[in-house]
Amino acid sequence: MQVLTFDFHNTLANCDPWFDLEVRDLPWAVLDCLDLVPPGTDKSDVDHAYRQLRLEVIATGNEVDAYDAVWHICGDLDIPVNRPTVRQAIDDLMRASIPALEPTPGAAEAVRHVHACGVRMGVVSSAVHPLSVDWMLEAMGIASCFESVVTSASCGFYKSTPAIYDAALSLLGGGAAASVHVGDSLRWDVATAQQAGMAGVWLRTARLDRFAADGPVPVPALTLPTMVGAGPVLVDLLA
Repeated sequence: MQVLTFDFHNTLANCDPWFDLEVRDLPWAVLDCLDLVPPGTDKSDVDHAYRQLRLEVIATGNEVDAYDAVWHICGDLDIPVNRPTVRQAIDDLMRASIPALEPTPGAAEAVRHVHACGVRMGVVSSAVHPLSVDWMLEAMGIASCFESVVTSASCGFYKSTPAIYDAALSLLGGGAAASVHVGDSLRWDVATAQQAGMAGVWLRTARLDRFAADGPVPVPALTLPTMVGAGPVLVDLLA
């Protein structure tokens, strides 16, 4: 079975406030929101602890979801928190970021075209808060086009390991050799998808893609300069 998967952020849409929470600001934002910042605690210390956790996730390939990450960092910093309260605060902060969502030009149309052609599709995203990806796909009006949404938090694997793509292929019933993944990162979308046996399509965006993995820079099966008009091109690639 052939399937097509898409990265989310910078590929289907941009939502910088959400992305900032995901990769930099989440623990501090939660503490600030709940007025739980202890005297003498500096934002840089909390941000550094979160950054170290994210670097460990990338190095091991084993993801830590948003709730466990904040809980873990608060414990390390000896900040007492109530887990259900923290969970609600994270959900509220993520939902509050969604009005900043900006669909990538042509992305929704491309997704709808591929869906209309009968191709099974999924989303593969390194996201610590899976609900927010679902919410943003709903806001774009394309959630129903995807049969699965696999995030690093939902499957337990970051995009530094092909296991996240294996999980998506398993859910979609796809064979890697006949399937395609589309994303804006040569490192996380093209290289790792290729390690899983898929063809990697690179969406070349204005945002700098720093390829810092060991080994040669991967060669995409196809490079897209834009998502505008990409639907027929992707269907042809599958064919």
